[in-house]
Amino acid sequence: MVRFTLTERGLRDLARNIRRAGSSAQHTIAVQMAKDTEPYVPARTKSLANRTIVQDDVIIYPGPYARFLYFGKLMIDPNTGSAWAPRGATKVVTGTDLDISRAVHGKAQAHWFEASKAQNLPKWRRVAGRVVDRELRR
Repeated sequence: MVRFTLTERGLRDLARNIRRAGSSAQHTIAVQMAKDTEPYVPARTKSLANRTIVQDDVIIYPGPYARFLYFGKLMIDPNTGSAWAPRGATKVVTGTDLDISRAVHGKAQAHWFEASKAQNLPKWRRVAGRVVDRELRR
């Protein structure tokens, strides 16, 4: 027979350690995801990739053009029908696919996160597991 006795303090410490491990794992995996996803991000000058940031557990692809690149569809100003729009204008999505260059990133495509996830999910799980193990051993 095996018996365990958990004190209230022990439970609080365990809960705190699990929260810390989870937060650390979330940030670490977000950094890894951003790194592993970069080859799938459309790039001509690497401006979008170079300005991508990770805050806590969120990957941020900045710039107004990140959205239309992600969805891979031409977006136009509904008032002019032009892809160029004045600052503050709201564009609408058309049915026209963007021609995404693979000159800089050979795997570049729309919906780049899904493509990266299909290739890297097992790796991301391993990385997260290692971080949680490391944090719980502290």
